[in-house]
Amino acid sequence: MSFRPPVAAAGPAGIDLAGPNGVDTRNSALARLFVAHNQELLAFLMTRLSEAEAREVAQESYARLLRLDQPETLSFLRAYLFKTAANLSIDRLRHQQTRHATQPQIGLLRELETEPTPEELISRDQEARLAAKYLQELPEPCRRAFLLYRVYEYSLSEVAQEMGVSERMIRYYVVQAMDHCRVRIKADRQDEDAGK
Repeated sequence: MSFRPPVAAAGPAGIDLAGPNGVDTRNSALARLFVAHNQELLAFLMTRLSEAEAREVAQESYARLLRLDQPETLSFLRAYLFKTAANLSIDRLRHQQTRHATQPQIGLLRELETEPTPEELISRDQEARLAAKYLQELPEPCRRAFLLYRVYEYSLSEVAQEMGVSERMIRYYVVQAMDHCRVRIKADRQDEDAGK
């Protein structure tokens, strides 16, 4: 979905989009901004986001400009647009990171839709043994939260209630345990590869 400028007279950059009698209106200022900088804005956003997300963020940025009382009075409308878009893209990335951080997965715990091959079963078994070993390196609360949540399949709220801490703390413990195992397993694999 691409954003359309707020006026019908949005033509190429060479066309004057000022209002009647040369007066700069809200819509004409935003239309000129769109025509002059939309491609540049999308290119800027696509360095951070996918194309579809970049288009959504650009559209939201223009929508926020439309909500300003008098956008034509801003002397740096382009800078305001880009700053708004940058802030929105950061918000989107933070949201994605939070979503991924609260539901991390490593190979030994991933549920697969297909039947695993014998090699995958052996690899999983090795990873499970390594993970069990590495979990012993963690503080007891972190290890316990991880085991209750991932092995015994308690819900986050059940683990929190069992341990007497918040769900947020349980998420932190689970993520910490998974990250620790992931880093240690990766290091072991690199050591094995270096030894070959």
